[in-house]
Amino acid sequence: MPHLSIRTLLILSILLPLSLVYALSVMIETRLNRDEAINGVELRLEELISKRAARVDGHFAAAAQIPKTLADMLSTARLQSEKDYEDILRGILEGSPRLLCASIAFEPNEFQEGIERFAPSVYRAVAGCTELVYEDLNDSPDENYDYMQRDWYRLPKETGRSAWSEPYLGVATWDKLVMMCTYSAPIFREGRFAGVAMIDICLNELQNIMSHLASEDVSYYLLSESGMFITVPESEAEHLRNETIFSFADTHQSDQLRKIGNNLLQGKSGVMRYNKVLNDQRQVWLAYAPLPISHWNMITVIPESQVLAPVRERLYRSIYRFLLALAVLSTLIIVVAWRMTIPIKRLATFARKLSAGDLDAHVGDIRLAREIDQLAHAFDKMVVDLKSNIEQRIKMEADRQVAEGELQAARRIQASLLPRIFPPFPERKEFDLHAMNEPVAFIAGDFFDYFFVKPDTLAFVIADVSGHGIPASLFMAVSRTAIRTFAAPEHSPHEIIEQLNKVLSADNDDMMFVTLFYGHYDVKTGELTYVNAGHNPPYIVRKDGQLEKLRATGSLVATFEEIAFKEQTVCLESGDILIAYTDGVTEAYSSRDKTLYGEERLERLIGEIRVESAERICDLIYHDADNFARHEQQDDITLLVLRRNDMA
Repeated sequence: MPHLSIRTLLILSILLPLSLVYALSVMIETRLNRDEAINGVELRLEELISKRAARVDGHFAAAAQIPKTLADMLSTARLQSEKDYEDILRGILEGSPRLLCASIAFEPNEFQEGIERFAPSVYRAVAGCTELVYEDLNDSPDENYDYMQRDWYRLPKETGRSAWSEPYLGVATWDKLVMMCTYSAPIFREGRFAGVAMIDICLNELQNIMSHLASEDVSYYLLSESGMFITVPESEAEHLRNETIFSFADTHQSDQLRKIGNNLLQGKSGVMRYNKVLNDQRQVWLAYAPLPISHWNMITVIPESQVLAPVRERLYRSIYRFLLALAVLSTLIIVVAWRMTIPIKRLATFARKLSAGDLDAHVGDIRLAREIDQLAHAFDKMVVDLKSNIEQRIKMEADRQVAEGELQAARRIQASLLPRIFPPFPERKEFDLHAMNEPVAFIAGDFFDYFFVKPDTLAFVIADVSGHGIPASLFMAVSRTAIRTFAAPEHSPHEIIEQLNKVLSADNDDMMFVTLFYGHYDVKTGELTYVNAGHNPPYIVRKDGQLEKLRATGSLVATFEEIAFKEQTVCLESGDILIAYTDGVTEAYSSRDKTLYGEERLERLIGEIRVESAERICDLIYHDADNFARHEQQDDITLLVLRRNDMA
């Protein structure tokens, strides 16, 4: 990918995040507006469907009141003649042009004693005309007609309440059938069922009412109490004729419509988003509500595009505002970026000269912005300081190399003071001896030494000078030289250490000190006479694996002149081993575990490796301590191992 200029990056770094933030805000606002619109349409549809349902239900309310009033009247009053009933029914139809028929049907002997059945009825000869026809339904020419078995009579009798019948095709003009329904109210006399007052109305007027309610986008459907479609938009009349909401739901495999149908059966109202094709719309909202008087139901359908139209308008306005703001802002950013990148290019040119080694390059004044001008001056000062620092670093590096060379020379000199040939006395088979010294810095404060003071007496020492570096190494060199000077055949170990202490204590203004273990070992008898001057107790490892510590027999060397050092004697048997060490072993520190190496770990290791050679024992102890400290040595490590060989 090619590198972009700072001008391009500046423009992109501002415009892209700004565009993303604005786009995100538009998305959030659109979502909130959409949710708000959906909540609003639910309230709107609930209010709309309730008003429309009340209006349609009013069409039934006046008609339903007629048989109720008639039933209440006949519950307390008994008319004397058939002519009285005919006059009442004629008066009802003359005063209510919408009614097709009005009837009264009695239980046996309720009209007059001895008259088993009586059902006077008045109906219009032609729907909408004023010519009325009277007949007794009990005298119907249809021999199979039994008004007491009709639903309009049987249901009020069984339920004890008024009820609208399901819509049905009935004879209204004698030459064609029309959609009509019946409302019947029970008549009770002295608490017992006495008969029914009922009316028939034509539903054609309902279709006109529903058509006037509908608009271009909103459709209305009227359903019976059982869910049958009564009135539907003309465009859907063909495929919804004789359908119920449940059969329509089965045809379209819609659980949503089935749920609406169940809610309607329970007299519930509500709003639901419908996801399938309905009324030629892919996404629509359905609102439904029952008609309290007729117990029928109304459903209205509104396209979701109409619901979300305000959201789209807000979205378009937001996009237009964003594009306009983006254009203005882009122009401003491009101009500012162009002005700002001019001095930055000067800084880049300066940086290229500087990287090429031109320490005389400079930026000069940039009078665009205070910060960039300060940056230019800082670069110019940086060149001057860099030039000075490079010269100082060259001098310091030369001084460091000189000092490091001197330290390496000091280490070589120090190493030359220590025995370097192993095995040290190859002609002496009575013992096996090995020692090692690993400084933590260039030069060490630890040291070891061995030499014969008599033909069969081996003198050896392991010591640790306080501190590190050059002071410790100088004190170490003096201590080692003094020991060799005082180690005469006629002197015992404690006399040698006492003389060493007096020499080192004199003029010891820095209060340095030495811990050491010094011994005379008779290679023939295995007898070891030693002085432990405050040093870590060496171990004697017996042939059977038992460990013995050689405790201190005196205090630190070089602290006070008048100190007496005691000596002790121990005998090494064939196969026994003496292991001496400095505190760099036991005080090795693990930064991971936050613990010291310790004597317990050392003793456990010695028990495992005691059968190895002296050289191998030194290597194993050193590497175990070094691995424990994760190769982060904190102190000088010195080891000395002496084994008495079996001469049998």
